[in-house]
Amino acid sequence: MKDQVIKLITRKVVTTLITVMLFALSFSSYGLIGNASLSPYDRGEEFIGWAILIFYYGGIIIFIYGTAVSIVLELMLRKILPKYNWLYILLHGLFGGIFLFQDLDILFLGIVPAFLYGLVDRWLYTQNMDGRHIKFGLLIPIALTLVLWAIFSLTSETRPSITSEEAIERATSGEGTISSNFPKDKKKWNGEIEGFQVSRKSSARKRGDNEYIVTLTESWEKGYLNGTYKIHYIVDRNTVSLHSKSGLVPPYYKK
Repeated sequence: MKDQVIKLITRKVVTTLITVMLFALSFSSYGLIGNASLSPYDRGEEFIGWAILIFYYGGIIIFIYGTAVSIVLELMLRKILPKYNWLYILLHGLFGGIFLFQDLDILFLGIVPAFLYGLVDRWLYTQNMDGRHIKFGLLIPIALTLVLWAIFSLTSETRPSITSEEAIERATSGEGTISSNFPKDKKKWNGEIEGFQVSRKSSARKRGDNEYIVTLTESWEKGYLNGTYKIHYIVDRNTVSLHSKSGLVPPYYKK
């Protein structure tokens, strides 16, 4: 009896893993294909991100609710299951969508994984939880993940190189920082700060195929006090990092 319970629980856990992985992959693919509102770049990474998100949240629901329903159905239909596996699978689908019938748009989110759960569970049951079939069942979604990731990555559009204007905008983004006070384009700013005549300018010099060194230059003057302060950033499409600082820090920054 104890061995049967362990075998039952093990089958349900393996079924949950295979079901959640397959559903996450299929739903992520469905969400990306033909969706013009999504970015055409880095589709492979976006596919993996959605799949992980669905796997996490879908896995919790399926493991708790799906496994409980499946165990109850199996205990109730144990005597007729060998002849009526289709009924077992059909009831899984019914209970999967029982709380979602009022919203047809998301009804399939419950029915599809529930049907899939029933199919995978019956397949493992008929194979008597053979170790080779368990490995095969787990390898299918893993292999499918690699294939789909490769397809989405290869069909993604090539992201254009960052421009000098975009590099300056990225370097001066944010709030409450010194760099955020500088022009977000190549125009010069002139003004007065605490009695100092201040001039600020942003410039960018290309370094490499997709990288710029953005220099923020601030000149200040008040009577005999004057100086120039420069901040240099290395900017690419994904990151902004401080390269160096030079010159005299304006007195109004030290307060």
